[in-house]
Amino acid sequence: MNTISTSKLSLSADNELFDEESNVIHRLIRVKLVPLPNGGENWEVSNDNEVSLVVPGVRLTKREKSVLKTAQGINLLMYEYKLGNRSVANIKAKLREYWKIQNDKV
Repeated sequence: MNTISTSKLSLSADNELFDEESNVIHRLIRVKLVPLPNGGENWEVSNDNEVSLVVPGVRLTKREKSVLKTAQGINLLMYEYKLGNRSVANIKAKLREYWKIQNDKV
């Protein structure tokens, strides 16, 4: 451990604790709700600040929109994106399945 001494303070630099060779950079996936000027809304899935998928709110029902506005809905959208489902029809089917499962629990 390297120690840098000043008159009153001692600062430590723990360079030995970080292994540069095992540093893995993971991709960053974000879901963003984008309001439209006409009152509609879209969901954008970004991969490393590049929009990869747009789910138009016009193609979703009110029930599907309400699911996507929850944390579980966003997790579902991210999970489907990671699996490679880029089709809005496939995502809608998964949202319907999720809605059905949630209503069966109640």
